[in-house]
Amino acid sequence: MANPFRFGQIVSGELFCNRKSEISQITHNLAGGQSIVLYSPRRYGKTSLLYAASNGLRSNKILVGYVDFFACNSTEKILLAMSRASAKAIVDEMRSFEKFIKSAAHFFNRIRFSIRFDPNDDGAISVLPELSSRTTSMDNLYDALSGLNSYLNKNNKRAAIVLDEFQQIIKVDSNLEAEFRTIIQQQDRIAFAFLGSRMHLLKEMFINKNRPFYRAAKIMELGPITTDELAKFIKKRFAKIGISLSGQLALRVTERVNGHPDYAQRLCSHIFDIIESNTVTEEHVEKGAVNMLVSLTPSFRGIFEELPLRESQVMTILAEHGPIRTFTTKLIQPYEMGTPALHKALSNLMLKDLVFKGKDKSYFILDPFLTEWIRMVSKDKGQFSS
Repeated sequence: MANPFRFGQIVSGELFCNRKSEISQITHNLAGGQSIVLYSPRRYGKTSLLYAASNGLRSNKILVGYVDFFACNSTEKILLAMSRASAKAIVDEMRSFEKFIKSAAHFFNRIRFSIRFDPNDDGAISVLPELSSRTTSMDNLYDALSGLNSYLNKNNKRAAIVLDEFQQIIKVDSNLEAEFRTIIQQQDRIAFAFLGSRMHLLKEMFINKNRPFYRAAKIMELGPITTDELAKFIKKRFAKIGISLSGQLALRVTERVNGHPDYAQRLCSHIFDIIESNTVTEEHVEKGAVNMLVSLTPSFRGIFEELPLRESQVMTILAEHGPIRTFTTKLIQPYEMGTPALHKALSNLMLKDLVFKGKDKSYFILDPFLTEWIRMVSKDKGQFSS
């Protein structure tokens, strides 16, 4: 029997949990030409959400392109990724590689395209862009987007381009931020969706008045999935394979993961691994959570071991006592930590998207299971096994 839950990957169709309101907002904005910034803590399903919204856009005759900058560690790779996204959006609309190759030179002045046949990937066919070596990176970036925009103008179409892990461009070259802004604002028929897993870095690009992208897009925050919707999803997935889950226990699962979609699927996957009957019990939920923590140990340990001493100490304090609005002397004294060191550690942890400051000015660890893991390690004096 196949496990009905998936995590750590892009999900779609019946594996994707609701988010109807968010899909509607995203589709409405991008179809209308309004660019958006979508941010959230890690593993909240931003990419899966945009994939779902893309289906709605295509049904409205909007061309869609997707770029993942995560593995783009050079300017050339960024430009090639942008060129491929523009080309693929047109190819998907034409439904023909040959038609695109024949007409590409009419829209793209510098970049040239060819067809690539990959025998190692089930004979997959893709478009291979070749950048102009006689022009600047800004010229190539302009051609990648203006070429698509020209096609859209000629055919009275609109497009939406998803730029995933967008904050990566400033890591590669700080000048790219201004270049992207200059060129993007000239594309009147393309809306952009800016995504990123580094929440603080991405937000800073759009809310800092000294940055090129200041107020360049509508900012949207992706929050937890509502308890009721997530509980319905979990019950339905278990029911699909003939396993009963009470409404009360389904709510308990959603509360345990704080509405976190990836953790919900991850926890339920671990529950499925251990269940030997047709009914989920509270014992299954608790055992599944423990097994999930064990599986996450290498990842959490890696995060914790990379932290400087003061930051790891603040994380421990927050895990054991958070949320915390005021760090009293009683809390920090055991670590012989002064106020300046505390503030520096908190600031760095927020930059790393590990700690968040709520509207009530209280600090807490963003990841609920990282919190639980730190508590367990602290309780077992560091002996939690992987």
